[in-house]
Amino acid sequence: MLKSLIFQSSRCFNKLSSLPKQLSIISQKNHSTSSNNHDIDGFKSIFFSYSTSVSYPKDYVQKLIDIQRSEKISPYIFFIKDQLKSNNFNGVAPTKRMKDLGEKWNSMTELDKKQYIELAAKNREQFSEQRKKLLSTLNEDEISNLNEDVKREKIERLKKLKETRKKREKIRQKAPKRPRGAFFLYCDTLDRGEAHVKDFTRGAAAKWKLMAEQDKQKFFDLANELMERYQKDYSEWEAKMVEKGKKNLIRKKTVQAIDLKRPKKSKKKAKKAIKAIPEILIV
Repeated sequence: MLKSLIFQSSRCFNKLSSLPKQLSIISQKNHSTSSNNHDIDGFKSIFFSYSTSVSYPKDYVQKLIDIQRSEKISPYIFFIKDQLKSNNFNGVAPTKRMKDLGEKWNSMTELDKKQYIELAAKNREQFSEQRKKLLSTLNEDEISNLNEDVKREKIERLKKLKETRKKREKIRQKAPKRPRGAFFLYCDTLDRGEAHVKDFTRGAAAKWKLMAEQDKQKFFDLANELMERYQKDYSEWEAKMVEKGKKNLIRKKTVQAIDLKRPKKSKKKAKKAIKAIPEILIV
């Protein structure tokens, strides 16, 4: 019975350490056949109050993220929006446009910037009220867990953004594409006709299963040959990226291999270098 109460809330399960120590003793009893129902009933209120006190609507995470983003809009952003509306930038490259606007903003006086500073302050107050109104519907536990979920969501989004930028940069740097496997090489030999991709792939998979291993072998051999060529080309491409200073685009194991190849400074040379320093310079 206790086990079912624990799994009612994942948060409750993750934070069992904060509950009374006697709870762990009851948990052990629960795993055995002789559990004490009286002790379990005594902790029911703890589980139910905890699991209900940390629940909030799912859209609150996105709402709070949007509010926090809107609160941070700077006067410079309001200036950019105003300039893009009022001026005609047709035919001007985006990078050149933003560079010219940045130079214009830096050359402006504080008096000229005042209207945009006031707009940013007014916007901050408006979204600050929205944030307070949103959080006023929650208790302390819900606010704490909402903030944790917001942080977690931001970290996940940042990871995805970095991965997307990395993929785009790899495409710009013309990274070799990974070759297809034996099955898809076999699909290339079939006539798809007007069949839908899913239907064609399903039919090809059925035929592939019925094929003899000796008939499949030529596709496996071709796939292995293409993979060997790909690995060689990719290693050469990674070497070029290291020369260009784009080590963030290469694989971790390649970075580790490069770091291992670097000569380490011996301790003897380091001691000699220290002795060579004049005593006056040593603090």
